[in-house]
Amino acid sequence: MSASDRMALGRRTVLAGAALALPAATLAASTPPPAPAPTRAARQKPAPSREDGGLSAVIANHVASARFDQLDAGARERTKLRLLDVIGCAIGGLRGENQRSMSELLASDSGGDATVFGLDRKASVPDAAMANAMLARAFDFEVMTVKVRDVISPSHNAPTTVMTALALAEAAKSDGKAFLTSLALGDDLAARSIAASGLDFNDGWDGVPLHVTMAAAAIAAHSRKLSPEKARQALGIAADQIGGTVQNVWDGANSWKILQGTAARNGVLAARFAEIGWSGMTDPLLSPCGFYAQFTAGCARPDLLTGGLGQEWNGEIYFKPWPSCAATHPAIESALTLRAREKLDPATIDSVTIEVEPRILGLFISKPLRAGPSLHSQTNFSLAFACATALLRGDLRQEDYALPAIADPALVSLIERTTLTQLPAGETGIRLGVRRRDGTVLTERLIGRPRRYAGSTVEEVERKFYQQVAFAGNVPKGLADELRQRIGEVEKERDMASFAALLSRATRYPG
Repeated sequence: MSASDRMALGRRTVLAGAALALPAATLAASTPPPAPAPTRAARQKPAPSREDGGLSAVIANHVASARFDQLDAGARERTKLRLLDVIGCAIGGLRGENQRSMSELLASDSGGDATVFGLDRKASVPDAAMANAMLARAFDFEVMTVKVRDVISPSHNAPTTVMTALALAEAAKSDGKAFLTSLALGDDLAARSIAASGLDFNDGWDGVPLHVTMAAAAIAAHSRKLSPEKARQALGIAADQIGGTVQNVWDGANSWKILQGTAARNGVLAARFAEIGWSGMTDPLLSPCGFYAQFTAGCARPDLLTGGLGQEWNGEIYFKPWPSCAATHPAIESALTLRAREKLDPATIDSVTIEVEPRILGLFISKPLRAGPSLHSQTNFSLAFACATALLRGDLRQEDYALPAIADPALVSLIERTTLTQLPAGETGIRLGVRRRDGTVLTERLIGRPRRYAGSTVEEVERKFYQQVAFAGNVPKGLADELRQRIGEVEKERDMASFAALLSRATRYPG
């Protein structure tokens, strides 16, 4: 059986004996999308890397030498806005599926140097960074999508970069300037790695461990003040820790959240190994069996790896307005736009048609809803669920992933009456069609990306932060206000351990 046949079989298999079963109804869609054949880089004959380390050495030198005064005002503010968003997601994540058990697993009975948020307990820096990154990814609500010069690409970097930088800064009692520099450095390198690769989820790899593990190692190397040579070794060791595919999403499992954490943990450990004298591949990025040769179709844009390094600080730009896979957001935005414009009464809807590009029909968001091990994972990555929820309720919030909300007969019925189909040849974007019971058809057409890809305002990100505080339900308003104020001036912190202690007070699991 070929690799593509095995992948297709895995995607069509219904998982039996699931602990959480979905309602009996499933998505009445077009036939399940065919499994895309994975692409692989052309194999090169193994050979030693360039002795000078190539572009990897250039990046390692940057990691070791980056300074706070290299960050312009815009870079500082954008980094702080991503920090605010991720902290909000960690607070909201306290009510996420199986989150407490994860934090308890990784928190150490013997303590450690960094806080595991939600429990007010300590663990080793690698384990705390892992736990906190997973907490921030609980509802898949965090800022995402990188922009590097002319390239925009999907990403999920910030939970790993923020929580890695914070755990290291807490343990070292670093000041706010050092913390912000390490964080901006990691955000920038992760963005460059993705933009240079031409990431495509149809290849099967999960972009988080691929592109953020080495960024986490760079954060750790900078925080630990490693030399350029040891920073290069850290990147090489980190490249050997990469792994993780999107099959978990196809199968409705929630281990995609674990990968957000292992990228943090493995990056920190890579830097620690380099610090005590261990070595990694010489050129982890471009060597014959290095990162781009093994995990991607090749480095499509090497100019983006080092162009403007130390002057252009890149990062994620799309502050999600809805806690759902971003690939579902065009449908959500279209549904909400149509609903508001037409003053649509959901009770009058007869059927819904979502027309998308062929590549979208080949993604996991187009698979039918079915029984699976993780209720949140099944619905979070469902185009039909997201669209139907938006049409029915006029929004999509964390509360919509609770079992009673998913099992709502009105929602189940609307999903049953939703069909996914292909746009006419040559058309891009999405077309949403709603047929009323009286036979009239309403349509909404979205070409391109949702509005906030053009940028979010500070006020929008703040409202999202406070919405998550309200969702958590146990954070006093004064504490949330103090946290917001200190994030906005984080470069003034004298000791990031004090900031971590404040955040620990704001992140406590219910009960």
